[in-house]
Amino acid sequence: MANISSFKTVAGAFGIAALASILTAAPMAAGNAADQSALLVPQSIAYEHEQIIKELTSFAKREVAHAAAVQKALIVIKAHYAKEEAFVLPPLALLPNIAKGAISKDMTLKGMEPAIEMADRTKATLPELQNEHLQITSLMNDLIEAGKADHDEELTQLATRVAIQSLNDFEITQPTAVLIGDYLRLRLGKGG
Repeated sequence: MANISSFKTVAGAFGIAALASILTAAPMAAGNAADQSALLVPQSIAYEHEQIIKELTSFAKREVAHAAAVQKALIVIKAHYAKEEAFVLPPLALLPNIAKGAISKDMTLKGMEPAIEMADRTKATLPELQNEHLQITSLMNDLIEAGKADHDEELTQLATRVAIQSLNDFEITQPTAVLIGDYLRLRLGKGG
């Protein structure tokens, strides 16, 4: 796998201006704790997914030896991201409110039910999601090797970034979504 310092360089290139623009351009995910009827994917993750798809699409359009491999990866990643954005990621929008202690027992269970249901669906599909992450990592490892062979540092860095993001989902994002559901269930007094 490519070294992490090259990933840091790529990540640093996004800059504070890009972060500021996405934070001010879009409404804050999940709104206040009392109105959870529209759980949204956290902005940082939505932006990351959008950028990865955009960059992979750009590579897939190039007339290079590894374009077909990028196209295959793009199909797998788009399908996986759609699944994540449907039910894995929206409960994460509650994390700031959970951290502030803004989820109280007097809140309606009905308002939190969508997040609990999404977390339960995540838990039920963990084996499938984890297999998809293994497939994504394998595809990214192939692209890293292709990038190295072609001396394509841009492809190597992108594939490394996607592999790291996939590992983060496997190790942190998916378990956190499950824990949010468990926390809400306990906090709001719903058995299960």
